[in-house]
Amino acid sequence: MNKIIKNELLNLIAKALELPDGSIDDNSSGDNIEAWDSLGHLSILVLLDKRVEGKASKISDLAIATSVKKISKILTDKGIM
Repeated sequence: MNKIIKNELLNLIAKALELPDGSIDDNSSGDNIEAWDSLGHLSILVLLDKRVEGKASKISDLAIATSVKKISKILTDKGIM
């Protein structure tokens, strides 16, 4: 598994939320992106888990990480990003 780069994560989140590429940035979160509701968050986790070959589903902190910054930090701390 190759590490995820920041731009790839942003595009993955946009795809999961059915938003155009480039519409997600470091400040995006459930607070300012309408599509980032509980179902949107689940979609992000599913796509992320597919990308990292099942490793994301083992990281319980991702379930409550509802911002790009939090997700990035968790993935970086776990060596996935």
